[in-house]
Amino acid sequence: MPDWIVKYWVQWLFGLVIAALGAAYKHLANRVKKEREEREVKAKQDAEEIKALKNGMRSILRRQIIADCETAQQDEYCDTTTKDTIKDMYDSYHALGGNGVVSALVTQTMNLPSVRKDDSHED
Repeated sequence: MPDWIVKYWVQWLFGLVIAALGAAYKHLANRVKKEREEREVKAKQDAEEIKALKNGMRSILRRQIIADCETAQQDEYCDTTTKDTIKDMYDSYHALGGNGVVSALVTQTMNLPSVRKDDSHED
């Protein structure tokens, strides 16, 4: 029997090396697969978080635009600084996917006079 082992030691050695390499490959493949799945889950969570942040920011901008426009319409004028602020907020709101009622409200506000009517000079 020892003669047989000596005669075939090279085949045994290569067999053991191939088995070890196969086991190492399987281990690394499973590890890579697990890390890829974890990255995909993280990317999905990040995408959901970004979507939630965008929706929240759009809601805050909508609320502020409506409040500023309603104030200006009640006052029947809107100074240029406020118009610029409303326009900047609307551009951001629109870039985040907002539109609808706010668009009409902003247009109406932009058409308001930029100075307050002075009632004290009327006769």
